[in-house]
Amino acid sequence: MAEPGYLAVVGHEELRLRLARAAELGRLPQSLLLHGPRGVGKQRLALWIAALLNCTGSSPRPCGDCRACRLSGRLAHPDIHWFFPLPRPKRASSAEQLEQKLEDYRAEVLEERRANRLYVEEEEGATGIYVAAVHAMRRHAYKAPAMGPAKVIIIGQAEALVPQLGNPEAANALLKLLEEPPADTTLILSSDVPGALLPTIRSRVQDVRVHPLPTRQVAEFLVAELELTAAQARRLAAVSGGSIGRALELLGEDRERVQETSLALVRALLDGSAAARLAAAHAYRSFGARGAFGRVLGETQSLLRDLLALASGASRAASDPELVASLAGSTPPGPDRIIDALAALDDARQLADRNVNPQLIVVNLLRQANLAPSIAPAGSTAERERR
Repeated sequence: MAEPGYLAVVGHEELRLRLARAAELGRLPQSLLLHGPRGVGKQRLALWIAALLNCTGSSPRPCGDCRACRLSGRLAHPDIHWFFPLPRPKRASSAEQLEQKLEDYRAEVLEERRANRLYVEEEEGATGIYVAAVHAMRRHAYKAPAMGPAKVIIIGQAEALVPQLGNPEAANALLKLLEEPPADTTLILSSDVPGALLPTIRSRVQDVRVHPLPTRQVAEFLVAELELTAAQARRLAAVSGGSIGRALELLGEDRERVQETSLALVRALLDGSAAARLAAAHAYRSFGARGAFGRVLGETQSLLRDLLALASGASRAASDPELVASLAGSTPPGPDRIIDALAALDDARQLADRNVNPQLIVVNLLRQANLAPSIAPAGSTAERERR
């Protein structure tokens, strides 16, 4: 078999089986939205579906051996078009120039991704999916296929079409294509934050939920692909939230810095004083919510879960029992308070996915969680007063 390249999808076996059956029976919708947590493989799955639809080999498809599959695995199939957020080009004085510059930049990024299948998306810059890119999508959609039976347009991180990012025209320009795609064209959108998509777009696509991967599968991938030790892989997988993408991001980060920042945030949650909240908020920049800050929130969530395991008498379930015991101190917070904090953190991560100002996210998180009384032992006067 040829080198699988981008046809290799980790996990999601049951979902892939359902999609393959739907395609075989001619029942796969022409407009799909793959949604789920960031980094769990939604865009890889979209590329796999595109290869499935163009495969000319024998079952099970995609076979990986036919010419169409070999091209798909190298991101070189002429009928598969993968779009994603890009920085807005400078010095583009006309719509035609803007579209051409975006296409040139997209080609450069695809070349980089061919060279590095384990790439990590950069989230720090201002990026978007602009109306010029949607015009390019429409142009591809209404052309005759170059070699395969199906044209597939993949739109990664489709939430970049939302009005808040300053490009409502892009989302609206896509509507007509979603309403009436050519018979030989399939559109596959992916999103970490499907609620950020325009309702008019959501109503025109078939939702497909892509769940986080089991921790075991993430760890096995890290051992096989990155040659980490089993212990290193387990630790990284435990804080990834079932996301290979997040595990790769964490691996590329200054691990000690991320953990130190996360510990400070947890301590601010446990302290709960106005001064602690203000100091914690000022430790963050006003931009870059989807980059390193998102990874700090992920680590914070892992630490809170470990605290919950300790508070519930299941300290062995914690990924680092010694660290979490030292964090809890002599008067650990009660389980109810930690659950409240985790709920607030879920809201914070959704805001980070929408690229909201990290300082505002932290202020809101600490105000929402408000764990100040939780440092008192259960049954104490402070605990009874809170109740």
